[in-house]
Amino acid sequence: MDPTRFIESIDRQLARRKVELSNLSMMVSEQNPDPHRLSCIARSSVVLAYAHWEGFVKGGSSAYVNFINKATIKVADLKFPFQAAYVLSTFKRASGSVKVRYLGELLQEIDARRTEVFAVSPDKCIDTESNLSSSVFKEIVQAVGLDILPLYETRSVFIDQRIVLARNQVAHGELVSFDAADVRDRIDGVRLLIDTYADQLKNAASASAYLKI
Repeated sequence: MDPTRFIESIDRQLARRKVELSNLSMMVSEQNPDPHRLSCIARSSVVLAYAHWEGFVKGGSSAYVNFINKATIKVADLKFPFQAAYVLSTFKRASGSVKVRYLGELLQEIDARRTEVFAVSPDKCIDTESNLSSSVFKEIVQAVGLDILPLYETRSVFIDQRIVLARNQVAHGELVSFDAADVRDRIDGVRLLIDTYADQLKNAASASAYLKI
């Protein structure tokens, strides 16, 4: 399947988000701003930086799952995380039973469903939970059959402390303050993360990385 349209959709979404992030960075960098106005812009920027972090991860991942949905691929030909998402409801129905007969029926049903054409709601693979922390992000990456890149490991503390925690502090009404350099650093960090994840999604689509080896 030609991934061109998927790549274009990712690029469009990424571009819109990066334009707003760049505008926020410029706004907090104005020369000799009113301190009260700067404080308001800085605090708002922290919340919006998180919004673009969660928004792109959820939107990009959902687009990737929908791209695979349109490929009309048999479940058995996909990586195991996608196979698991496809038969998730079957597992849930049998979760309360340990009887051999029921477990045998479960395995039989799963085996039969593996010959069907894959199509699932992205929600079965993607759950940002209440906050897109580093651990939740890595769960999503693995749920769509991708590798945890070194950057995701090295930026875990940044994600948890400088993106998620800061957003929660502002959103929950804490009167925390941030200076211009601090806000720019957070924005630059978000841009790096979503750029990297966008490239990973686009490369995966181009290389058919969703297929089982």
